Amino acid sequence: MKRTMAVLLLVLLAGCNVVGAGHVGVKINMTGDNRGVGQIPLVTGYVFYNPLTQRVFEYPTYVQTAVWTRDPHEGSVLNEEISFNTKEGLGITGDISLSYQLDAMKVPAFYVKFRSDDLTAFTHGFMRNVARDAFNEVGGKYAVEEVYGPKKDEFLRSVREQINAQMAPFGVELQQLGFVGAPRLPSLVTDALNQKLEAQQIALKTQNEVLTAQAEAQKAVAKAKGEAEANRVLTASLTPTLLEWRRLQITEQAVARWNGQRPQVEGSGAGILLQVGGR
Repeated sequence: MKRTMAVLLLVLLAGCNVVGAGHVGVKINMTGDNRGVGQIPLVTGYVFYNPLTQRVFEYPTYVQTAVWTRDPHEGSVLNEEISFNTKEGLGITGDISLSYQLDAMKVPAFYVKFRSDDLTAFTHGFMRNVARDAFNEVGGKYAVEEVYGPKKDEFLRSVREQINAQMAPFGVELQQLGFVGAPRLPSLVTDALNQKLEAQQIALKTQNEVLTAQAEAQKAVAKAKGEAEANRVLTASLTPTLLEWRRLQITEQAVARWNGQRPQVEGSGAGILLQVGGR
């Protein structure tokens, strides 16, 4: 009887936690020295522990998403936009979206590093600081036109790789990082880029007009050459034999139309007979 009561009392005193699907937990002894990651076990499912000396930290292993923006309606209540400098020393700000995931096997290392399962604080605290430093370090290697234009994807990929290199030891992998909308540039830079773009468009339009004019000119030259060649061939074909044959042909047609009356007009010299007003 005493043994049954003791077991029942132990069950009542013991804590129980359920680590659900898509999560992994670590059971921590709150007393004694922490001797390393290897002594912090991973737990799943029903986990029994002593609430007086132990605690279970639970972490999601599915993808986490976050937005750092100056608009409080999209991110947190604070202005969390990322700012950095380019190679020219120009300041750029931008809204950032990202997604990351915890490596289940490295969750004990994550606990040892942060001593908390509050991922919101981790995301908008430690991770944002790492990202801000990475943006500044990588941004110093790119010109403003490259970040804003053709090398934006390369720039973001370099930033993501640097962040992952710093967070890999404790099992955090950044899977996506990008600007929400376009990066925000100083107004003078924006005006200069717009003027440059406008000048390029005007130059392209002028170039197309020149090419069109050249094509039309070439077409006209080709047509003129074709007509000249046709006239040359026609002129070359007017031989005495051909002219004589044509004269005889006209005469035969006139004779065929003759009604037996004397012609009103008679030719002389060339031997061509014409009838004016005949039927």
